[in-house]
Amino acid sequence: MKKTLIVSLCLLLAAGVFSAFAGGGGDSGGKKITANIASTFPPDSPQDKGMNHFKKLAAERSNGRIEIRIHPAGTMGDEIQTFEIVSQGSVEYGAIAASHISLHYPRYYVNEVPYFMSNQNDFWNFWNGPGKELMAMVEKDWNVRTDGIIFRGTRLLTANRPIRNVAELKGLKLRLPPLKLMTDSWTALGAIPTPIAFSEVYMALQTGVVEAQENPAETILAYKFYEAQKYLILTEHIHSPASMITSLLWWKTVDSGAQGILSKAMTEAVAFANEITKNGDAEFIKQLQKLGMEVIQVDKAEFRKTLQPTIDRIAREQWDPVFYGKVKALFGL
Repeated sequence: MKKTLIVSLCLLLAAGVFSAFAGGGGDSGGKKITANIASTFPPDSPQDKGMNHFKKLAAERSNGRIEIRIHPAGTMGDEIQTFEIVSQGSVEYGAIAASHISLHYPRYYVNEVPYFMSNQNDFWNFWNGPGKELMAMVEKDWNVRTDGIIFRGTRLLTANRPIRNVAELKGLKLRLPPLKLMTDSWTALGAIPTPIAFSEVYMALQTGVVEAQENPAETILAYKFYEAQKYLILTEHIHSPASMITSLLWWKTVDSGAQGILSKAMTEAVAFANEITKNGDAEFIKQLQKLGMEVIQVDKAEFRKTLQPTIDRIAREQWDPVFYGKVKALFGL
């Protein structure tokens, strides 16, 4: 009788200890969750810092039950490949630019029209307005949810010769991603678009296969394009986004407690990254100057005026007129 009582007390104490542990400062119930992020952004970039913040918050708030593994710099594929593996549920998260919109929704691909956006207010007005329609389409059609948009900065031109105006672009061999909007735009400006995989850009610049490339300042810095390019031309032609995406096929398998932790952590991580990039261009450009790049200002009004007939043609031929009209009205165009 005494022995039975002692055993019972021990069991009750053990249950009490387990209950106290489970009800502690975070989520420790349920099975361990490991989630991968396929990222096309390099280590130590603002996007990568945001993802590491997400990783830290998820681990802390779940008492170690949630482990986030980050695979940076396109090690799991380029932007289109990353979008596809997230859509298929082969990987849980992705961090990409917005190339999937151009591929899957060309009629709505107006978010990267050169000189459409004038400042960050335009950028956020788009993504908090018409951009939400794009996100909803992606979620419905592809099982990919957009958890947040990170402002990457404005896209700038780098070259191995000075470019001060549209005339000096003539014949410039320019590396571009294979996006019709971009190739048509730079052709109209006189450059010779050359499609090269992003992973090969540095070598192509070094060997002279191409003479120039365009990207946000943080990318130019992170990938050390300054080692192969002398001139940083402040064209500021596109306000560039990064998208944090989640596979809904995977998300539906996650328990509600973990979903709450992950959702809140992601929201805070995106805000963390956006705080870095809010005034990031000026700081990144200053660093590039210290590393030897010569900064050149251009007359953006001249670039915009030269491009306008091409943009008008693309709008007639490709874009949904209602959506395009909505965006133009938003920007007062």
